[in-house]
Amino acid sequence: MDQRSFPPIACVALIALALAACNKPAPPAAPPPSAANAAAPPPAPANTDAADAKAFLDGLYAHYVSPTDHSFEMFDKNVAEVFDPSMIQLLKDDAKASNGEPGVLDGDYLCNCQDYGSLKTTITVQTATATTAKAHASFIDTGVADAKPQADDFDLVKVNGSWRVHDITDPNDTSQGSLRTALENEIKTLAKGPKKSDPNEAP
Repeated sequence: MDQRSFPPIACVALIALALAACNKPAPPAAPPPSAANAAAPPPAPANTDAADAKAFLDGLYAHYVSPTDHSFEMFDKNVAEVFDPSMIQLLKDDAKASNGEPGVLDGDYLCNCQDYGSLKTTITVQTATATTAKAHASFIDTGVADAKPQADDFDLVKVNGSWRVHDITDPNDTSQGSLRTALENEIKTLAKGPKKSDPNEAP
């Protein structure tokens, strides 16, 4: 058998190639089939609807902080900034039925009062979608020495991209129900006309 000899330089080159092959990093392992085919989950969207609803109510109650500026009128000049169109129409119907008498609107439903000093308010939005939201306001009049904590629950709706109040309920006073219910009941009662006097009733 013919035995071939290699020059020293060739031997060194062969040894270097062999060592390089041994030290070559292994290719990355392929991911499992299920992981390779699964798409990355999208990030959870920010709940801007809840944040916007809170900002709307914070803006309303900001009018009740100053002890000297009580110019905000939720049922009069500022009504369009507060309520949705259906509630505004209900307020108009009630005003027409009551001939200008105060009726159930004998106070401010945002502060549950007829007058106030300075409200400190905390707003909590319980649920919110792109079109509706439910929120709770807890507040106390820091301008009145013996004031007690109060609260309002709100049903909000989106109107032309802006939140508006669809209904208000005082959870501590359910005698009349919500504002919407109280107005509807008053309109129905007034539509029946004045109560007939009892001839046997003492004057």
